[in-house]
Amino acid sequence: MADDRPGRPHVPRSLQPAGLVAGICVLGVLLTVLATWAAVRADTNTEQRLLDTQTRQASAVLSTSILTIQQPMAAALQAESVLGRAEGPAAFTRIFAHQVDADGPFVSASLWHRDGDGFTRVATVGGPSGLDPRSAQTRQLLDQALAADTSVVRRLLVGDQSRIAYALADPDTGYVVYAERAIPADRRASVDRTSAFSGLHYAIYLGPSTDSASMTTTDVDPATLPLDGATSRASVPFGDTVLTLVTAPRGHLGSTLSQRLPWVLLIGGLLLTLASALVARQLSRSRHRAEKDTATITSLYERVDTLYGEQRALSVRLQEALLPRVNPGIPGIEISSEYVAGAQGVDIGGDWYSAIAVDEETFAFVVGDVSGNGVDAVAEMARARFTLRAYLFDGDGAATALAKCSRQFDIAADGHIITVLVGVGNWRTGEITVANAGHPLPLLTSDTGTAFVPMPVGLPLGAGPCTYDSATFALPLGATLLAYTDGLVERRGEGIDTGMQRLVEVVQPLVARPLLSLVDSVVASMRDQDTADDIAVLALRRVGT
Repeated sequence: MADDRPGRPHVPRSLQPAGLVAGICVLGVLLTVLATWAAVRADTNTEQRLLDTQTRQASAVLSTSILTIQQPMAAALQAESVLGRAEGPAAFTRIFAHQVDADGPFVSASLWHRDGDGFTRVATVGGPSGLDPRSAQTRQLLDQALAADTSVVRRLLVGDQSRIAYALADPDTGYVVYAERAIPADRRASVDRTSAFSGLHYAIYLGPSTDSASMTTTDVDPATLPLDGATSRASVPFGDTVLTLVTAPRGHLGSTLSQRLPWVLLIGGLLLTLASALVARQLSRSRHRAEKDTATITSLYERVDTLYGEQRALSVRLQEALLPRVNPGIPGIEISSEYVAGAQGVDIGGDWYSAIAVDEETFAFVVGDVSGNGVDAVAEMARARFTLRAYLFDGDGAATALAKCSRQFDIAADGHIITVLVGVGNWRTGEITVANAGHPLPLLTSDTGTAFVPMPVGLPLGAGPCTYDSATFALPLGATLLAYTDGLVERRGEGIDTGMQRLVEVVQPLVARPLLSLVDSVVASMRDQDTADDIAVLALRRVGT
């Protein structure tokens, strides 16, 4: 009688032991081959996923490296925009003095200015440029930079040395910063010593193409490119082009078990069919561990997202802790203020405002902005805020306080540009005297109209020894003076004049509202949700005694 129990092969009576053994062997070999094939596929897929993950991490490191290259160029353009043509070249030279040397990222840097149909080279730091300054190629590159929304990146061949050329422009001022970075002779990228590149062979190409002419850096012999076998690719935005990162594993990226498992299955299955069951159980356990590891990684990513949000909230609380908790009570003057953190990143900014009662009739106010962000920017903000506060409490006028405070800073040494608006007023008469260190003009609004207060604008703090001129105007009863930082009016790809005109159009219909409602509405209407810049607003309304 045949044995028909489930899970066991059907063995006829006529089947001899040898046939049974043969059948079991055939079945065991078949199962072993299938299991081995499945293990190879699983290991191959896992290796590819690990390679893709590590490639994304390497591309993130590469993207961060690009930001550090572009930061001094952007800072130089900002200095030119603030300081103007007379003072700008000196600031450019100071900024790039530490960038163009044996240890710096650049071998050459120059500052250009649009003059009519051509360009004038204003300043040069470092060795000679790889491009002839008089050539049509140079002019074409500078024209492209002025027309682009981002930096223009090109590859140059200077003798037997390859270089990467960068051009970043400010269309509003006509300035262009041009710099060249040498590709190392050994073709190794400076970031490949980070953990993100460990276990990877890589080749980095300028542009989307991966031909030999586009290759910039690699850790293998260029003659062996392109990388073969299992590879992964990522594109990193790089100015007006991209860096294409192609990677291949140096060895097995996963666990030793996943690498050897196919051989274990094959040998064990051939030796004993029982080993197939044991290996299957091991595979089950391995799968369970993989699922557990996946759940752990998912949990870690969720924790990272949570920590990111907590860090940002902590940063905002730190910034707000350095701002006044409440505005002072000044007779005849109603005060309202608001601070809004930038929408991107976790770093805190350097925007601030302050209002103080100096004596029985005199009050003062300050609105300032420190360029950049992070702890250094906040430290500079705190130093400027408390220094000005001390001078104003001592009875110094607006211009005198600014001049004294400016001597405490140095843009080249501190690495930050500080703009400030200082006002000293008499609440009985409504007369206010203001001095301005490179800051946006305040807005005066009343029933009769809305306009920016005309005043002389001096250099930012720390731009060198200077004095500041002041202007005096009257704040009528019921009128509101609105002081702010540039984050309120600036938007990417838009001129500052457009933003200031938009502010006038937003404020004029709100003049009759309560001051708190006016400030809330102005910030809500003017704020760009995608901006990374902070906003500080201080509003003063004269209400009489």
